[in-house]
Order: sequence, then structure tokens, then C-alpha cells
Amino acid sequence: MLGAGHRNWRGVPVLALVALVAACDQPVERTSGPVVTVFGTATDRDADGFIASMEAFERSSGIDVRYVGSANFETDLLERVRRGDVPDLALLPQPGLLRSLAEEGMALPYDADLADAARRDVDPRLVDLVSVAGQVYGSWYAVSPKSLVWYSPRQFSARGLATPSTWDELIALTDRIEAAGTAPWCLGVRDAGATGWVATDWVEDLVLRFAGPDVYDGWIAHEVLFTDPAITDAVERFGTIALSESRVNGGNRASVEFTVQEAAQQLLGSQPDCLLHRQASFLTDFLDRTLNVSPTGDLWVFPFPGPAGAASSMLVGGTAIARFTDRPEVRELATYLTTHEAAAERAGLGGFISALDSFASDAYPAELNRTLAQWTRDAEVLRFDASDLMPPEVGVDAFWSGLTAWLGGARLSTTMAAIDAAWPMVATPRVVEERGASEG
Repeated sequence: MLGAGHRNWRGVPVLALVALVAACDQPVERTSGPVVTVFGTATDRDADGFIASMEAFERSSGIDVRYVGSANFETDLLERVRRGDVPDLALLPQPGLLRSLAEEGMALPYDADLADAARRDVDPRLVDLVSVAGQVYGSWYAVSPKSLVWYSPRQFSARGLATPSTWDELIALTDRIEAAGTAPWCLGVRDAGATGWVATDWVEDLVLRFAGPDVYDGWIAHEVLFTDPAITDAVERFGTIALSESRVNGGNRASVEFTVQEAAQQLLGSQPDCLLHRQASFLTDFLDRTLNVSPTGDLWVFPFPGPAGAASSMLVGGTAIARFTDRPEVRELATYLTTHEAAAERAGLGGFISALDSFASDAYPAELNRTLAQWTRDAEVLRFDASDLMPPEVGVDAFWSGLTAWLGGARLSTTMAAIDAAWPMVATPRVVEERGASEG
């Protein structure tokens, strides 16, 4: 299964070292054994889930696992690595960043038994994403399906609405909701140091569906420019919703004012502000835990639709585990995190989908996770989040900030050209330049 862990929500300050807390009300007994530090993006419920899932490993191994979460993960990790204050392991959502760390000699390879564990029961395409020159530099921990639209089944039932299966049906549904006097879409892109990724996710989904996987792959490799019509068409298609005064709650500039959390919460209640929200599988992390998330409840999902007759596609994000030290206890934890046992511990706490191909669906306690895991396995076309595969200065910098500026009123042509200019690579091959000229 090609996929990846979730891009976390990072709207809170850097956390201090987080002490492990038992899933029950009894505190975990601290060990006097070796300590392994884990650095990651999660700073809220997902951090709690990871922490709690380590308890069984701590008890059996005698290793004290300590997790640190950062609201500005990429910047903080690079600063720590470059000053020699490395974590033992890092939970990385960006394979592009991991490859950069590997190429600069900062991340350690997964060698010998670790390499075998990293490859075992994981889609080879995922393994390729964390490999450099044939050497594996990370293991996959979690996947997050992203091609999802959230809605309230209760609201749809009360209003006589049905979920769409094509883009045209989605637009017709949007128009019907708008005509009835409710803003169809919830949208917010503000997220502290990660502002803009919601917009890039939208565009990536549209590129994959309307331009196809070959163009999508070429775009990631910068063989297809951001100024290429295939990419600008996707942005403009997103703009038919995002820049519409009446299709987005709050109006056409509201998305740059609302946070990702605020946008998610607008979908809820007896009188919701909007009825549709495109967001990844981790949306529920920021909502009331008592919500009835089911096909007939307060909240559910349908796959983000594409053109009629197109192959079913799923865009995914993910979490890979990078290694920066080589002590025996670090290798032991890194190996454990590749196992079904570790996945089952985390899955049992909710809000998690394993990257392991053969992980049993009945290990997920929630119907939502069972459904999303199955949709991901069944997708005819699977691709990883494009921005997370691009060089960091493009994918998690110029692309994020560029689309945020465009949502705020910047010109599209200027925005796309600026993102291309941020690419730290040699000139694009002439064949791509000719393609753009002939189609522009």
C-alpha cells in the first residue's frame, strides 16, 4: 500500500520533553535503563497516541523512550542536526527532507538488519522514496489518506443531499448548497509555520486527477514546471471554489484568515457554517472525541472525486522514521517501530493507519480507519503528497507560501514563476520547455 503518515497540525509552541503517560490512570514506572529520544511534528492528540503506544515496549525492553514535539519541525530539526544536538530518531513527514539529510551525510542509513526490517511488508514504492543511491534511510510508520471530503450525514439527510462520485457532481452539489443559502465549503490554510499546506493538498489532488499520474510524477521531478498549463489549470480549478465569494464560508479571502482547526470546526453543529471540507484522515484529531463518526452520524467522508470515468486515485501523506545515532537501544527501537506489534499498539489508540501492507483491518477499533485503510488499498492510482517529495525549499516553503499569497490576491502567473525559481536544481530539460510552449 503506497501511503504515508499524516501531516500534523502545528498551531502550538514547541513542546518540552514529554514524559510518557500510561493509557490508564497509573503513571508509567520510569526505568533506569538507556534513553532514546524521538523528535516529531505531533504536538497534541497524535503525540499522546505515540507516547502511550510506547509503554509496552518500555516495559519489555527497559528502554526509556522520550518524545519531543515541535511546532516548527523542519527548521528545528535542521538546526539541531547542524549544531550536533541530534535526536536519536525523528518521525519525518517529508521524504524530500529525509533525502536532503541523507545526501548531506546527516541522517544515518538503515543498514543490515535495519534495512531488512524497513523493507519488510512495505510497498516498494514507499521504500524508494526514502532511499538514496540504493541505500535505505528510513522506515515507514504511518500513512494518511488525503483525498477525502468530510461532511455530516445528518445534515445531508435533513437537506436531501447525496454524496457525489465525479467532479461535475461535486460542483453541482456545491451549487445546490449555495442556492439553499449555506456556504458549501469550509476552508482555512493558516497553520503557524506551516501555513499553506492545505492549499497545496487541494492542487495536488486536482493535478493527479485531471492531468494524470505521469504529469504528477514529472511535476515532482521538475520536468513539468509550475507554470505548465497542467499545473496552472489545477490551481485555477481550485480557485473556482477557494476564490468564490459565496462558495467558501467567510468569502473569497477567508481561507487565509481561518486556521485549519477553525475550518474543521465550522462543519459541525446543528447549524453548521458550511457542509463540505476537503481534508486528510487526521481531521478528527481536532474535533470533539464524542462525535459520532459514522456513515449515519455527525461526520463521515467520501473520496475526493475526479472526472467521470477516471481511475480511482488516492493522494497520501506519511511518517517515516529517520535515524541519527547508532547505539544498540536506538536500533532496537527503530526495529520495533517497523513491526506489526508496534502498529497494533498505536492503532488500538485510534487516529492511525499503518504503513504495513498486511496489517489486519480488524486491528483498527474505528470504522473510519478500517474504511480509509481499505480505500487506500483499493485505489487504482496512489501517489504520495507532492510537496513532501519536492526539495524542502520548494515543497514546504515556496509552494506553501506561494499559494497562500495567491489566495490573498497575488497574480497566478507571478506566483507560479516564483515557485519554479525556488527550485535548487539544474535547468528544466528542453523537452519540457517545448511542451509548455506548445500548450501555453
